[in-house]
Amino acid sequence: MEAKKVAVLIRSAPYGMATAGEGFRALIGLVSMGIQTHVVLVDDGVMVALKNQSPEVLDMNNLVDLYAQLPGLGAKLYLHHPSLADHGISPDACIEAEVLDDEKLRRLISSVDHVITFN
Repeated sequence: MEAKKVAVLIRSAPYGMATAGEGFRALIGLVSMGIQTHVVLVDDGVMVALKNQSPEVLDMNNLVDLYAQLPGLGAKLYLHHPSLADHGISPDACIEAEVLDDEKLRRLISSVDHVITFN
């Protein structure tokens, strides 16, 4: 039996709300169950991938370090190029991830069994 495939869209900024942190906890659960997991940082979610964050100033955990570990745990990490452009962020300012345009994102979503969105 082939493993299920899931795309998880993280659409919210890393701090100010718990959404991106809760998304990470869900990702760990999916990966640990052997589900083929594709994580797409889109909209404000691309800010999760920015290097050199200082969330300790806000007394928050550093999510960029957690998300950077996902490929080593078996999840595939993507950055949505139009969202990066909308926020004036260069892929070079972000952790290592594959950059997707809208067409590649559509193909990815079409190829999975389920899509989960964290807004």
